[in-house]
Parts: sequence; C-alpha cells; structure tokens
Amino acid sequence: MIDTLTATPDCRALTIRWDGGHESTLSADILRREARDAYSTRERIDFGTVRVIPDIAITALVQVGHGGVNVHFSDGHDRAIYPFEYLRELSHRFDN
Repeated sequence: MIDTLTATPDCRALTIRWDGGHESTLSADILRREARDAYSTRERIDFGTVRVIPDIAITALVQVGHGGVNVHFSDGHDRAIYPFEYLRELSHRFDN
C-alpha cells in the first residue's frame, strides 16, 4: 500500500509514495487537525476543532506495526497514530 513515508525537508508536511508510484503530500497542520487520538477527539468535542500552533512541524515518524505510523509534532503531541488506510482517506480529501 505505502512504498515510503518521509517528512519534507522543512518538516511541514508528510510525503507518501504509494505502491504504484502515486505521491501524496499532507501538511503537518492537516495531520494535527485530523488526528484521531483521545486527546484530539476530546479537544474537538470541547472546542469544535483541534487548535494548532502556527508553523507546526513533524518532529518524528515512528512505524507502528505493518499498517500505520505515529507522527510526533513540534507542539509536543506524540499520540497520533495514522493507519495507512486513514492516510489514504486524508490524501483523497486534502492532497493538492
């Protein structure tokens, strides 16, 4: 499904190369806003959205099993796990 995942040189986005050669780019801002961990879900319930700091960046990518990645952000948030299927969904919604 995914060939490679890398942060862009400025760490402001995630580049996904899908099997078959298609490439998607998702900004750190979008990834942080669309996180589905408990903390982010609670923030959406309380405030209607996930508040994101200006110029948020990706600080680490950690493989989770064979089907996902944990993205760490410059605001200290490190609990967001993105199954590859969810990244595909986000790519269809937000990739330019």
